[in-house]
Amino acid sequence: MAAKSLTAPAVLRAAMERGVVPSEAEVSRRGEVRWESADLAYLGWISKDAAGMLAWHMNVGDAKFGSALEKYGRMSVPIRSSSNEMPWPQAVDSLVEEFLREGLGRATRFVADRTDLCVLLSSPEDVQRGSLYAWLPVANYPARLVQALVLARDIGAPDLESRIQGQMKQRPIRLSNGRCMDILASAKGWASRYSNALGFDIPI
Repeated sequence: MAAKSLTAPAVLRAAMERGVVPSEAEVSRRGEVRWESADLAYLGWISKDAAGMLAWHMNVGDAKFGSALEKYGRMSVPIRSSSNEMPWPQAVDSLVEEFLREGLGRATRFVADRTDLCVLLSSPEDVQRGSLYAWLPVANYPARLVQALVLARDIGAPDLESRIQGQMKQRPIRLSNGRCMDILASAKGWASRYSNALGFDIPI
C-alpha cells in the first residue's frame, strides 16, 4: 500500500516547527497560515496543481488597514518565485525543508516595513529581489496607487505622498488586451470604494 501524502496543513505545521514561519502563526484546515508582525500581516498557503506539484504562495499586507479592505486584497502584495514547485512530498525531509526555507521563509522577509510596502504598492511593475519578486500587474496599478497613498499619509511620509500623486497624473497605461486605462480616473474610482470600506475620505 502506497504511503499517504502529507496534507497542506501538515506541510505548514512542519514549516512552523522548523522556524520557517513564526510559531505563533495560525494554520487553517484549508492549508493557509496567517500571522502579524511589526505592523505587517502575512498570509501564506500551500497548493497542489493538476500535475500534483506542491507550490507555496505568500501575500504581505498592512496590519492596520488590511482587514477593512478584505474584499480588495487586504492592501497586500503577492510574493512569488519562478521556481516555487516541487513534487508533492510524502514526508518532510531535508529537501522539503530547504524548499520551504528558501521559498516561504525568504518571502516573509521580502517586505521590510510599512514604508517598503508603500513603495512596492506604488510600483508600476514587478519588483525583483534575489530569487523572489513582488507580483504587481499593471491592471491594478491605479488601485495600488490609492492604497499606497493611504499608507504614505498614515505613515507621515510627504515625499512618498507627493511622488504617488505625481504617478497618478501620468499618461494612460496600455493593458494586455490592448485597451488604455486613465490612471487618475481609475484611481478616483478606487478612492471612493476604499473610502467606504475604511470610513474616511481619500482626497486625490
